[in-house]
Amino acid sequence: MKKLSDAELEVKSLQDLQTIIIKAKKWKIKLAVIGGYAVQAHTKAYRLTKDIDLVITREALWKFEGLLRESGYTLRETEFGIAGSKPFNEGFIDIHVSVGKIFDMSSSITYPVSQELFTNAKELKITGYYEASKQLACSAPVIDLETLLLLKLIPTGRGKDTVDILALLLDKREEIQLANLVSKIKENIALRRHLISQLRSYAEFVRKGEAAKLWFNITGSRIPATERREILKFIRKMVDALR
Repeated sequence: MKKLSDAELEVKSLQDLQTIIIKAKKWKIKLAVIGGYAVQAHTKAYRLTKDIDLVITREALWKFEGLLRESGYTLRETEFGIAGSKPFNEGFIDIHVSVGKIFDMSSSITYPVSQELFTNAKELKITGYYEASKQLACSAPVIDLETLLLLKLIPTGRGKDTVDILALLLDKREEIQLANLVSKIKENIALRRHLISQLRSYAEFVRKGEAAKLWFNITGSRIPATERREILKFIRKMVDALR
């Protein structure tokens, strides 16, 4: 069998995501897109995304497992819910489904999923990074901007998350409501401290020019110096808001 290229896998992934969304609506399963595809829904598609990250209600788990198996996925239980894989020739698509909570293994931090997350999700169009995928317009419920930024700030040591954060700060910083971001943390002091520490690390990463290098290596484009300065200013504003 011929191995699929990244561009072909991205097309397959977007088509699969659209099929899952259509079936979920038909089966009355409440879900929201998180992860890389959520970033691409809110911003330009700066990098390849082929894995599908979703969050669902605990009540919908058994129905959603049936939906995924019907769609060709092999499933396994995880610390955050369920995960699955679907082969395409020599390639594959992974799906990660958070149930009732969103757990990050790199930091061991858990973010609780409330009804508000689904209520605030908006129907947005998702397109891909490669030209073949840009013609696709997968419409899906996507988590709100502030929750997405918060979730992307939690993991540690992952280059793709750094690129996603930079994408959100490049394209959407004028729309990010800091008061809304802070309200989502409420009295979670440990999470607040973690986010402040993460933001300070990102500020240093941007200041030293390492973020610009990583951005270029993954996206093939450059961040103008003026934009880097504005990103630093906004990171400082986020730290001040979280104190």
